[in-house]
Amino acid sequence: MSDVDFESAHIRSKKMKDVIEAAKVAATSPSPLLLLGAAGTGKTSLARWVHQQGRLGRPFVHVLAKDSRDRQFDLAAAWKEAKDGTLLIEEVDQSSATFQHSLAFLLDQKNESQERPRVICTTRRDLRPLARQDQFRQDLYYKITVIALEIPSLESRKEDLLQLSDFLLEVSSIMHGKRGLRLNRDAQERLLTWSWPGNIHELENVLERAVTLCKGPEISSDVIRFEESQATTSADLRPGMSLSEVERRLILQTLELTSQNRTRAAQMLGISIRTLRNKLNEYKEAGL
Repeated sequence: MSDVDFESAHIRSKKMKDVIEAAKVAATSPSPLLLLGAAGTGKTSLARWVHQQGRLGRPFVHVLAKDSRDRQFDLAAAWKEAKDGTLLIEEVDQSSATFQHSLAFLLDQKNESQERPRVICTTRRDLRPLARQDQFRQDLYYKITVIALEIPSLESRKEDLLQLSDFLLEVSSIMHGKRGLRLNRDAQERLLTWSWPGNIHELENVLERAVTLCKGPEISSDVIRFEESQATTSADLRPGMSLSEVERRLILQTLELTSQNRTRAAQMLGISIRTLRNKLNEYKEAGL
């Protein structure tokens, strides 16, 4: 996602304003910071902004925790490279047990003579239930959640949508050599009626597609095109399938659509979060 100056951005959402204010205060702290949010909400951009507020000019090292499962991964080298800057660990919930052990060890080191980076972790999933179920190191959970901020989904702050669209549209217009583009009223209405399961990443993709397809200075609704998910959902269903299996697939596909956000999935399905949790426990016990 394009980097955003969160402090100067004209943000109206109280939820997002509170996150930005807390992030600004946290920027000067050496304590680990955890950023929680669904895919595409801007966790990495906010982490970069926090770094710029508190450690501008110092190293910024970005690693993907999931890489630790696929190959030899030297966390100590990344830690050393970050020096007294920022070490951003993305998708920490997908890290291996070895990675978690190494990170807990490094965070425990208290030698004041050594340079220590400020650690910022991001996650799509709430780590608390993972820690309770021993799917994530409990001691590490407490070490990296000294300060924790949850970034709201784009759908929950629609009041920021058009302002954010103007910013992303300007960036994309410059990239494609089409300066001065603007959204007409119908295009704005089309953006406002979409649920944005991919959040800001999806908005950026939709607007870049519109910039590419438009033929004049005005972007109309006919070039605002979304990637419909209904086709992939229905393709998995077939005659003769039991209602319980249809229900299971619908629940799992809705969770996938919301990047495992159970609260959002329950809202979309029209059920309580408790009912959703019970269903998932049933599937787990049945080995499904």
